[in-house]
Amino acid sequence: MNSKYLKTVLWSVLVSVLMLASCKKDEDDTREYMSGAVNFDFPVYAIAGQYVESYASGVTTPANPEYVWVSHDLNISETDTVRSQSIAFYLPEEPGEYTMTVYAMHPEYYSLTNSTTVTVISSDIKDVGGMYPGEEEFTDPRDGETYYVRSYGDLKWFTQNLRYAGTEDMELGCLYENSDGIDMVFGRLYSWNDATGGESGSGFGGGPQGACPEGWSVPTNEDWENLAAAVGGQKYDFMDRWSGLGVEMSAAITLAGIPMWPYSPDNRHSNSSRWNGFPSGNSRDSYGDFENISTYGMWWSSSELDKETAPYRYIYYDSDTFDVYYTDKDTYGVSVRCVQVIE
Repeated sequence: MNSKYLKTVLWSVLVSVLMLASCKKDEDDTREYMSGAVNFDFPVYAIAGQYVESYASGVTTPANPEYVWVSHDLNISETDTVRSQSIAFYLPEEPGEYTMTVYAMHPEYYSLTNSTTVTVISSDIKDVGGMYPGEEEFTDPRDGETYYVRSYGDLKWFTQNLRYAGTEDMELGCLYENSDGIDMVFGRLYSWNDATGGESGSGFGGGPQGACPEGWSVPTNEDWENLAAAVGGQKYDFMDRWSGLGVEMSAAITLAGIPMWPYSPDNRHSNSSRWNGFPSGNSRDSYGDFENISTYGMWWSSSELDKETAPYRYIYYDSDTFDVYYTDKDTYGVSVRCVQVIE
């Protein structure tokens, strides 16, 4: 019998037994219901072969349930189960979707369960479907990272999100969910202060260098307007919603063959501009929480709104706009694109 088929059958039997233990009830059954919920941190996206550690918690009654980790497609043990409150293992080298399920069990209580899926991706940007290479490439001398570059109007733009991590003395930005390696695809998330060095920009080409390489800058409101005019063929005000440009500037990317944006008839992500807008999400609470990956792409303007807030442009999966909003400079993190005036 095929070993992979046998493993799948055995895993199905194991899950059935666990579920039966959780759900079966007869007249002599005196078990109680647990309080709380099974919680565990697990990456939404991760790089092939990445080392993952996770810890299960959340059940308040009883005080000492047994946590059981189960996965038939992740190599967590020879039996596909781990009986422990924590787990550590390496993700597969093969990109794809993989599932982890955790049970909280106790002989005197009905079990609780929770499942999640991780999409394992390649760290090679060339393996990302739907992304266009640039007209040229630029290598950042600070860390050797290479970016695609295209010209729009009077500016050159990175067509990938910045992934500069700063120095040993001053780290800049963070990775989504602190998941090692995914910056090759998504870039890093930066607070406005990290992105700009706390310096507001104004006027065409007047942005601060900030986290960008020497000779490049974080785009101002006027730089964004210049980009919109080049792509849309008309004049746009920065504070407008830019109808239609969300379609032209977002890429229908696939990771391990799986679409990243949810389907919407209102945004088919044509990427006709070749700007490669990804739904890279954002961070909150000074890089403490993460959200909106796969549904929003967001990018800073260096032109502050006031002393406390600054604007960013965003693409939402269910809208054709390339809209604008504003938020706190210090605690909210979004992506950065770098620009350079064409001489």
